[in-house]
Amino acid sequence: MVNNQGLAVFNKCYRMQILVTLTAHIMTLSHGIGLGWLSPTLLILQSPHTPLDFKVAVEDVSWIGSIFGIGSLCSNVFFGLTADRFGRKTNMYLLALPHMLFWILNYFAKSVEYLYAARFCAGLTSGGLYVVGPIFISEISDKEIRGALTSLAMMFYSCGILIGYILPSYLDYHVIPCIIIFLSIIYIIIMAFFPETPTSLVQRGKVEEAEIAFNFYKNLKPKKHLFVNELQSSSTLSEFEDLKASKLQGGKTAPISLGDFLNRTALKKFALAFVLCTQNQFSSSFAIVNYMSHIFAESGSTMDPSKCTIIAGIVQIMCTLLATLLVERFGRKSLMLLSTAGMALGMFSFGAFVQFTDETTKAEYNWVPLLAVAFVTATASFGVISLTFTIIVEILPAKIRPQAQSIAMMYCSVMVFTTLKLYPYFLFNLGISITMYSCAGSCVITGIYLLFFLPETKGKSMVQD
Repeated sequence: MVNNQGLAVFNKCYRMQILVTLTAHIMTLSHGIGLGWLSPTLLILQSPHTPLDFKVAVEDVSWIGSIFGIGSLCSNVFFGLTADRFGRKTNMYLLALPHMLFWILNYFAKSVEYLYAARFCAGLTSGGLYVVGPIFISEISDKEIRGALTSLAMMFYSCGILIGYILPSYLDYHVIPCIIIFLSIIYIIIMAFFPETPTSLVQRGKVEEAEIAFNFYKNLKPKKHLFVNELQSSSTLSEFEDLKASKLQGGKTAPISLGDFLNRTALKKFALAFVLCTQNQFSSSFAIVNYMSHIFAESGSTMDPSKCTIIAGIVQIMCTLLATLLVERFGRKSLMLLSTAGMALGMFSFGAFVQFTDETTKAEYNWVPLLAVAFVTATASFGVISLTFTIIVEILPAKIRPQAQSIAMMYCSVMVFTTLKLYPYFLFNLGISITMYSCAGSCVITGIYLLFFLPETKGKSMVQD
């Protein structure tokens, strides 16, 4: 068995799964660069030294941030409708189109409306990534490494954000889009060499193609040579038969009805998914990424906001990698609860420091805001950021997973819009302390719910509920 062969991730039968996952995450990396790039760039666009022919006002900042959620919502609906109809791979291709348009619009920006449209396109990519991406990766992955591969998305996302934080300090505004857009082209070319997921092919009645794809992702020899390795043959053949049985009825795709969404079990899983999405956004894990430079600028710290942002980005990468290494050892629930508690503690402490210290103390201990944000970012990275969407995919009913994932991400997109629209108001009008206390309170409330109702999904089969 895998456990007797050393670390599961190094087993040769997982090589293609890892290779395809790394390829899929080229888009995750590129999207992360776009998100990270926004934070320092907004400060530049608000300064007298803006590289554009116009300046960005504070009100514009909130709309540039929040319109991302509208794009994500539209994308959730689109990819939810097309995930089964066109297959996972086609939808993975489509992710590159709005992302390239994002960089093109930023390059040619003549007014703030161009930036609005660009962020809308970024939202389109994000919505698709969180609907199709987790499903695509989970359907090609063995359960022994599924958690590691799906959480790996957040490591690429974090690396992209860090790169985005750094680039504006060293490259001209108009140079960056010219470089990053080539990542999308590379992504499309490499993805062409990989087959559709076996699950999607079975759902569309393409059983022979599904078996070929199944063997490809298991790194097995052609069917006529399948019994060369007896250990592989018994388990993989059984697994493929289980896949066919779960997706087919009499050789036809099992029909989906409204009752599949409204039964008691499904509604409980939807409720849990909505709580996870609420926690992910109201904890400010995503808002901090978008407004990190502004947070440091408003905290009273005399340290350079751009350098602080880069340091926090490095911390996020390290802890996201930690989640990838620990998720299959300690499970999803324990890491999620620890992450939630850590975020609450960090934000309460940050808010208290800003509220109860004078300017002299803030100047003397100007490193405290960096430490606080780094701690919040670190604890968010190994749970709330890296595992939320992995868990959602795993808890949703297998029969309606693409549609249910789309519905959950639609709700998440509404939360994204709400959070990114309100966060600047809280930050600039109510102050950092109230902002941090509010987000910490959200962590406490959702954390208590998850403590009692979140199941452990480590090792859960993706073809069964």
